[in-house]
Amino acid sequence: MSPGIGMPELLVVLVLALVVVGPQQLPVMMRKVGQMMAQARAMAKDFQNSFEEIGRETELSELRREIEALKQSNPVNEIGGELNKAARAAQDDDIRQLKMKQVEKDQAVLEAAKADKLAALEQADADTSTEAGEEAATGEDAPAPQKHADQIKGR
Repeated sequence: MSPGIGMPELLVVLVLALVVVGPQQLPVMMRKVGQMMAQARAMAKDFQNSFEEIGRETELSELRREIEALKQSNPVNEIGGELNKAARAAQDDDIRQLKMKQVEKDQAVLEAAKADKLAALEQADADTSTEAGEEAATGEDAPAPQKHADQIKGR
């Protein structure tokens, strides 16, 4: 709602002011009213400027938060992180493959050693069985025929 002060109302106020204050004091009073109006406008402008400054600070703080969020969710950093993960996984796979090759080599060496031991044992068994067969054929274990005492003395 506007106060609706137009030209007729303004003339009525001026006439009342002239009657109440007098013609000599009217210019002084108008000057003081003008000064008060200027002060009121200045205070209103300061009030409005402070609200605008608060609004700018709020916008700046929101922008700072958005910038920090963008920095933290930087797609380049995310891609770099994913690449690092993939590189680590590839290194882990290479290490596993090398370990598996080493395990296979170790198993092959163990199997060869077992085969050599088995062959050596079979050879030793064959040698002992051959020696036993020779002894049985020569009769070393069999008791030697005894000569009579007369034959030993030469009679």
